[in-house]
Amino acid sequence: MISSKLKTVIKDTGKIEEQYGGFDILVLDKEKFPWSSVFELLMDSGFQIWINKKNSHIEINSKPEVG
Repeated sequence: MISSKLKTVIKDTGKIEEQYGGFDILVLDKEKFPWSSVFELLMDSGFQIWINKKNSHIEINSKPEVG
């Protein structure tokens, strides 16, 4: 399951919340965060990705592609 894969890859560098079939990932340590692994895992699993800034942290939002 992608949720457990994300948790294994991200470890303590971020916080994951499942939202409406997708994920909100709050990056806690942007220097150690496995950016390319997370983006590749999400895209290979058919998710769309948005990147925002929430307070002082970067947030990655994803949802399954429709269609």
